[in-house]
Amino acid sequence: VRMVTGDNVKTAAAIAHKCGIIAQVTESSVMTAATFREKVLGPTGEVVQAEFDKVWPSLRVLARSTPMDKLLLVAGIQS
Repeated sequence: VRMVTGDNVKTAAAIAHKCGIIAQVTESSVMTAATFREKVLGPTGEVVQAEFDKVWPSLRVLARSTPMDKLLLVAGIQS
């Protein structure tokens, strides 16, 4: 289960914890969309699949996300 939301990271983590999506907040399980993009996009904005594959398995909550961030996550998982 993944939660992708526009909420701030603290609110998103609290909701995810209450819903049972996460047991505790870790750097790899909860992150902002900006951090996610920094980790998975190359210098020209392309997805670096090897980096994406390191991030997404433990990612449970993506906060402060936009519709494009949601598309990036889904497209990366499907690749």
